[in-house]
Amino acid sequence: MKYIYQFFIVLLCAFSFASCGDDDFIEIDSLSTDGDEFYCNQKVKVWMCVRSSDLWHTNYEWSCDAGSLTQPQGLNEMTWKAPSTPGTYTITCRASIGGESQVRSHKMYVSSYYFDKFEKTPHSLSLQGSTTGTLKKESNGNQYLQAKVNSAAEVNRYLRRAFGDNTLYTPFSTRMKLGFDSNVPNMQEIVVGKKTGKATLEYRWNLRSDASNNGSYINQIRLIWYPGKLKSGEVYPAVPNEELTMEGTTDYNVQLIVQYTSAAGKKNTYNEYHNLNTMNTFTAKLYQTVSMSVDESEAIIVHVAGQEVLKSNILKDARTENSCEGRMSINNWELYIPNGNAGKNIPLVYIDDAYASNTGILE
Repeated sequence: MKYIYQFFIVLLCAFSFASCGDDDFIEIDSLSTDGDEFYCNQKVKVWMCVRSSDLWHTNYEWSCDAGSLTQPQGLNEMTWKAPSTPGTYTITCRASIGGESQVRSHKMYVSSYYFDKFEKTPHSLSLQGSTTGTLKKESNGNQYLQAKVNSAAEVNRYLRRAFGDNTLYTPFSTRMKLGFDSNVPNMQEIVVGKKTGKATLEYRWNLRSDASNNGSYINQIRLIWYPGKLKSGEVYPAVPNEELTMEGTTDYNVQLIVQYTSAAGKKNTYNEYHNLNTMNTFTAKLYQTVSMSVDESEAIIVHVAGQEVLKSNILKDARTENSCEGRMSINNWELYIPNGNAGKNIPLVYIDDAYASNTGILE
């Protein structure tokens, strides 16, 4: 009888300990995000780290005060799509098990439309066919993109950022840190297979027609420049039709192009030539930030290394001449890079800190 009594005591204790072990508890360690600064419409991974009495059955309820949540509820991770307007927003998660719960919030800073600092893979620029892109590291640990044309038939190729936003209009600004790890282009024409071209860099904005345009719109804005310094015996190309640059010279190293498309589909192209001593200063391992912007007055503005080097009304004049009404809608941004002459000495292009904004002029 004594042993039976002791058996029941032990059994009751076991139930008691089991009951204590079943008490629900939860404690949030952190709510984390993939980065500290985000761009408009970016999809951002967020996740919770918690301790609880039953992790398998812990429930997570996510909410946000702007933007949208794109994954199912209940998981310890979520994807947040940032809104299209810069600002500071809040993501909140309630983690619960049984009758216990805790809440944690995180501020999300949305500063601009798009940026890519190449700190992680994959990068956000798509590469045209026959273009090679490799993530590299500098001696200080900074990661950047090294790109080159890898073609036996093409003079140049592009890297593209497609924004995928029908509500993205000017004023707009793009900026990129550029340079050459080796083989800085010179002034000679490039011959690759049966094609010839110029050893230039180019920013190109491709625009789309907007409902406010009534069928006629600006479809391209282009900034083309020779990046390398003149060497002995080299000359800049002559301005066509024996005209002068805006600076009064007969040769040029920078070209602006604006293309207009009428409602009937006919295209008119407007060119402006410049001779500047600020955009052809690239040497091997010298990296400089170059930006192109269109401000509220429809002026095209170019900055190099934080300094304004060019301001033009070619865009505004083209719109006025063609009575082009409505908004200018940005479709994508392309960087064109040159091949080597006859496929030799192919420039290795350094690219970092690609950035775009619809809230201010980037320098």
